[in-house]
Amino acid sequence: MNKFMYCVEGMVHEMEDKRESDESEERDPVIASQPVEVELDQPCVSCGQKGVVNIVSNLDLPYLGAAMQTTYICRACGFKHSDMITLENKGPLRYEAAIEKTEDLNLRVVRSNSGTIRIPEIGVEIEPGMASESFISNAEGILDRVEEVVRVLMRDAELDVHEKCSALLSELGKMKGGEKTFHLIVEDPYGNSAILGEKARVTALTEEEASQLKKGEMTFDMSPLRSDGTGEDGEPGERGPVQ
Repeated sequence: MNKFMYCVEGMVHEMEDKRESDESEERDPVIASQPVEVELDQPCVSCGQKGVVNIVSNLDLPYLGAAMQTTYICRACGFKHSDMITLENKGPLRYEAAIEKTEDLNLRVVRSNSGTIRIPEIGVEIEPGMASESFISNAEGILDRVEEVVRVLMRDAELDVHEKCSALLSELGKMKGGEKTFHLIVEDPYGNSAILGEKARVTALTEEEASQLKKGEMTFDMSPLRSDGTGEDGEPGERGPVQ
């Protein structure tokens, strides 16, 4: 398989901080109790200075239910990292929707910190890791996230990778313009992620399927699409942009 993988946990976290004012993203938690601030006797992971606090809040999140938010803040340099831990377990679920026209790009997508998002037509997987954060977006917002990561990857890429990224951006542009149908799949071993809308189909994952959900990276399958709809190794579903 001609596949390259790129770990983007920190990159995606940094991008999410910049997207808080984006209209396509919604972060509207309801605080169920007063936050608790705890002084940490450890140096900041960014500057190495003391003066780190951890703020813990119990939340009731739209679509996600009960959750706990922890926010790590360094008073010396201002470094900040937030994490959301969902406290409910609805069982392993898979949501799938075909995005066939521009109106479908508005389908709401809820991703918990245990959710995996797949776009099989271009071999993209967004998998949870230690730095994963929960978010509520839509189908177009998911494409925006992928596009941002690809553009960052292109900056210092060698020629062959640069060309593959360019082809992937072209495919993403067609998807965002409603010219290319694609499938959006969201899987969660705890059932706390979802695609909301009449077009979304939900099925229960088997224990084996749930146990195979990976963590920690976004991958791009760059193998060319064959005429029979399979990847280079002939396996169905492993697709890349036509080169």
